[in-house]
Amino acid sequence: MPKLGGDEAARALAWQKGRAGVGLTDAALVDGAGEAFPLSPALAAELRNARSYFGMTPATQAAPPTHAEIVAAAFSPAGVESVARIFERTIAARLTTATGVIVPEAGGEAALDGGLRLHEIPEMTRAILPEVVHAARDPDELSRLYEARPEEMKAIDPDGLLANFLARRSAWLEKGTSAERVERALDVTIDGILRNATDSYIFDPQSQLSAIVSQNWSGRYLGRWHTHPPHAAAQGWTSADGPSPPDMDIAVQEGQNLVFVFYSDGFDLYDLAPLAGAKPDLAKVLKDSYRSDDWRRRFQDLFDESAGL
Repeated sequence: MPKLGGDEAARALAWQKGRAGVGLTDAALVDGAGEAFPLSPALAAELRNARSYFGMTPATQAAPPTHAEIVAAAFSPAGVESVARIFERTIAARLTTATGVIVPEAGGEAALDGGLRLHEIPEMTRAILPEVVHAARDPDELSRLYEARPEEMKAIDPDGLLANFLARRSAWLEKGTSAERVERALDVTIDGILRNATDSYIFDPQSQLSAIVSQNWSGRYLGRWHTHPPHAAAQGWTSADGPSPPDMDIAVQEGQNLVFVFYSDGFDLYDLAPLAGAKPDLAKVLKDSYRSDDWRRRFQDLFDESAGL
């Protein structure tokens, strides 16, 4: 039972305990004896979406998606458009720091249903990153973020680099370190944690649950996916790197991890399913490339419209 329904979900869970043949109708839970537990429209919708998610299992087991099917879906006109729009959204969500522009990753879970269905799951740290950028020159405000949102700040600063800087800043100034030098150190520290945070995609259970119950699912389940977004250069968006060791570790544990890597004229698709249950080995990863002049023009135009990055 999804936790998002709060007290109502808890009551529904208690109601169905010990009952046989409990099913879901449009507006109620009904047991085998015909007794019903009315549901609010919101919780009923969440339960239907959860049912659609888990309902993909039989079709997936009956006909597991093949690599050829994945590539055909991703490189179809609809698939390319879906991938392009995700890159456009992450570019629009870019962060501008004292040392450059950072484009965050996106990700989620994928399915095949007459095409590629990329269900996005909001990454748990994305909401706080713009606030860190906004407070970049305000150490007191950065300290308040640690106090108010410790879990999110810990997630983007797992090694405590920024927290340690803030703790020592006053002592450095008291010892005579110039304010300019301390400010430069702060810029470098913030840039480092932001780049590390945006170059990773944290797949946390609560965000996954929220996505499951808020979206309709259908077809055959593929597994996890995420993007490796572009870097900003002087004349345009440049290519990203291929799968990282953590990407391969996820595929080993979870059975799949599709990686979409941006190029100025297209994208590379890495299918990491061959690593399932094995050892990380880039040589076993399946790679296919999509290239297009239309793609190149589309993203060059987007860069030109964003002049002054």
